[in-house]
Amino acid sequence: MDEDELYDEFGNLIGDPLDSDADSLDDIPDEQYVQSENEAEDSTIETETEALVIHENNGNGLKLSEKFGPGVETIIAKPYEQTEDAPVIIPANKKKLKVEFTEPVMNNVDEDDNRVKNLPELVYSRDYMISTMNLLPERVRNIAVIGNFHSGKTTFIDMLVLQTHSPSISLSSNLKNFQPLRFMDNHKLEIDRGISIEASPITLLLPDLNERSFIFNIIDTPGHSNFASESTSALQIVDGALLVIDVLEGLTPRDKSLISELMKNNTPITIVLNKIDRLILELRLPVEDFYFKINYTLDDINNFINENEYISTYGKQLVFSPTEGNVIFASSSLEFVFTLDSFTKLYTNNHKLKGVDSYEFSRRLWGDVFYNSDKAQFVNSSNNGKFPRSFNFFILEPIYKIITQTLTYDGTSEKLANLLWDNFKVTLHNSQYKQDSQMLLKAIFKLVFSGSKGFVDLVVNNIPSPTEKVSDRLKLLSSSENASSTTLIAQANKLIASANGERFYSLVRIYQGSIKTGTKVRVLGQNYEEDDDDFRIEVVDELFVPGGRYKIPVKEAFAGSIVLISGIDSIISKGATLYDNTDLPSDFKIFRPSSYERQSVFKVAIEPANPSELPKLLEGLRKLNKAYLACTIKVEESGEHVLFGPGEIYLDCMLHDLRNFFTDDLEIKVSDPMTKFSETCIDTSAIKISTKSSSGNNSISIIAEPVNDNRLSEAIERGIINLSQPLKSTSKILRKEFGWDALSARSVWCFGPEDLHNPSILIDDTLEGETDKKLLYSLKDSINLGFRWSVNEGPLCDEPIRNTKFKILDAVISGSEIQRSGTQIIPMTRKACNTGFLTASPRLMEPIYTVYVTCSYGAITAVKKLLGRRRGMVMTENPVPGTQLFHIEGQVPVIESVGLESDLRLHTQGQAMCFLVFEKWDVVPGDPLDSDCYLPSLRPVPNASLARDFVMKTRKRKGLSGEPNLQKYIDVELYNKLRESGIIE
Repeated sequence: MDEDELYDEFGNLIGDPLDSDADSLDDIPDEQYVQSENEAEDSTIETETEALVIHENNGNGLKLSEKFGPGVETIIAKPYEQTEDAPVIIPANKKKLKVEFTEPVMNNVDEDDNRVKNLPELVYSRDYMISTMNLLPERVRNIAVIGNFHSGKTTFIDMLVLQTHSPSISLSSNLKNFQPLRFMDNHKLEIDRGISIEASPITLLLPDLNERSFIFNIIDTPGHSNFASESTSALQIVDGALLVIDVLEGLTPRDKSLISELMKNNTPITIVLNKIDRLILELRLPVEDFYFKINYTLDDINNFINENEYISTYGKQLVFSPTEGNVIFASSSLEFVFTLDSFTKLYTNNHKLKGVDSYEFSRRLWGDVFYNSDKAQFVNSSNNGKFPRSFNFFILEPIYKIITQTLTYDGTSEKLANLLWDNFKVTLHNSQYKQDSQMLLKAIFKLVFSGSKGFVDLVVNNIPSPTEKVSDRLKLLSSSENASSTTLIAQANKLIASANGERFYSLVRIYQGSIKTGTKVRVLGQNYEEDDDDFRIEVVDELFVPGGRYKIPVKEAFAGSIVLISGIDSIISKGATLYDNTDLPSDFKIFRPSSYERQSVFKVAIEPANPSELPKLLEGLRKLNKAYLACTIKVEESGEHVLFGPGEIYLDCMLHDLRNFFTDDLEIKVSDPMTKFSETCIDTSAIKISTKSSSGNNSISIIAEPVNDNRLSEAIERGIINLSQPLKSTSKILRKEFGWDALSARSVWCFGPEDLHNPSILIDDTLEGETDKKLLYSLKDSINLGFRWSVNEGPLCDEPIRNTKFKILDAVISGSEIQRSGTQIIPMTRKACNTGFLTASPRLMEPIYTVYVTCSYGAITAVKKLLGRRRGMVMTENPVPGTQLFHIEGQVPVIESVGLESDLRLHTQGQAMCFLVFEKWDVVPGDPLDSDCYLPSLRPVPNASLARDFVMKTRKRKGLSGEPNLQKYIDVELYNKLRESGIIE
């Protein structure tokens, strides 16, 4: 063949390139030795999709299967099929930021289910637990464990987990020996940092003192103030709460806020006095001082409850005392818990007091009751200290003796064994005495107090079952009386992300009916009452009973249960109401979730490092908004995405999950921490200005004035004054309780902004003879929308307007429907509100944190100095009785609080710990419209110029042009006249 025939006109080889006359086959890459199966049957490599044949001589005499070994997938890369920057082999993404186990299906287990059981066994049957939960709802207790940071809530639940699971459960944790299990902390951040950041549910079967089994649906909640939204959400679906208090620190501000929330919801409270071992081992208090310390803590709780604002509407127990059956003593670190009744049973069952009435005996073990051991009788006087207090004699002294004998045990003395037998009729194996003293103490107390039976007995008697409580909850739904008992009514409380962040499970409390896998349910969004289309029909993919770090799949769940549901989260953000797939009654209402965003005043702006990855960021933000209750996301006019949260640690956790959990290691740029501002006025509008619509056929005049009534603002926030209620009811409340005149009380049109915190009010103050009331009322909805637009985005720096009353003084409305359409009225109203606001001495408002500090006496000076440097102050300082600690309360602006917690620990050498809680809005010093104020560069701004500085920097960051002044909203001629007359500066 002629050489010219081997090449085409462009010089390319015609035919198979493997037929080329290369000098050496060693110079050709391995992937080019691919032949068809017919050409080389002796060298075949099987892959998942095709059979590839490799030339026997591949450069080293080995086939690819021999070169790389068996089990290795070989991929032949074809350059013309590869996209730019795409890897040949995409690595498997096995991201897992949560500890999660799987369980086989309970209730008619599917034999074909391939999910592997990798959890330690329980001390009871899970099938029995689930059947009890479904068939005997009166044996179910739904409780939330709440309390201050580091009060021992998670460790307390660990104690219950260790008692119900096999001993090897501790091996499932990555923690070292002798460290807390923290079984309820399954997020990577929770494990690494040692704090809870989200509510975590678990279902356990626990016996009481009479060996009856009860189902406990327990929700562990974070104690840090930044994650208060998790505690608030948990309290919405439980029937009672365990308030865990560290007896050494006593009643803290965080505990007080939780008690107020419980009383507001009329929820039964059980007090757990935890860490009582600290009074013995750390403070080394004498027995009598131990009693006084506990008694003081209970008195502090009772005094706070009696002075609480919700006491008039709280219908549960108002006195907390061990004799009232609502106080538990516990040491989560030593894993024991007891009550007066459980301790009494130790004596009546194993002691010479056997046969004594246990109830009467337990009632005499608290308070100013003393014991005369010579006559074996209780007396009301100590006889000048001769007779010991009954609580000390029967309870504290044996505990003190056990701890003392155990810590001083030398391995040979028989005093400890005799003490245990003589007082409690229990014995230990000889090998157990050789344990570490801490482990030996745990073993002794676990044997003495028989696990958590006393705790279970008290909770069962103090907290109602779902069958008793459900009627109160269903009263919120007006259709509950008309619905049959089989109708499904449930509340989706929050969403919990899966281990890989790809899907969400809805935490659901079932109030009525049942839920089955594969059935359809109607999911009503949180805006359903305002928008009838805010619902979706969803199919229940999977149904689980929660177990902390694992989930138990079940086929069906009944009323009274708290379960996890997969597949219904498409329209759920913060909460939803579940109803069966039938027609809704006309008057059906929904379970309304709390407003978690109100506390979110701390913010950062974010953007992807690579602009092309914006869709990934948006998807990650969507998931983030579902996972974090207090998360708020806003897109500014400049296009930047702003992330809001209650504090630094909350935002840090959100950014961590956004980068590593809800996106594939997305690189993002994060701004410096900032704060959310608000706007208000301090005077009445100086002049009435008529604002015209764009067509010029409509006009309206609105003035602004401050709302100087905190009681009124609180009533609107709490819903006491609600415009959905009859007008007569609203008018009556405003007239009788707030002193409004009859005309104004009947003329309230709208409230705003959206969060209703320090709300603004719109009032129709027009007169019948001057304004066509009929035409004006026909535009009420459009005017309300314009008002809401204005108060949600104020004229100073596009922030909400608070604590301001807007009055409509007059209006001229066109008779043509086209001329008075919403496109004309809404912008006109917004412009009129802004005009009235800017002529009423506008001011900028900033959020204020209340700072709660627990520290030693020597750290008080450092705390005061740090707050003083940040425009803050110390308001109160009180010693903690029985300790060397002090509780300090102060205030600091949110914008000045960045890094405050770290600075406090650094300057006090770890002797101070603080919490920052959003408290109120306060006016920033200075006039934001004063263009002549001094604004130095690269130096701190004087206090008198702060408002102007904040406004201009915020406008620049948001991309708002120009200055905030009245000239933008009125004619130039009118503006010049007002300046010449001195009405405006």
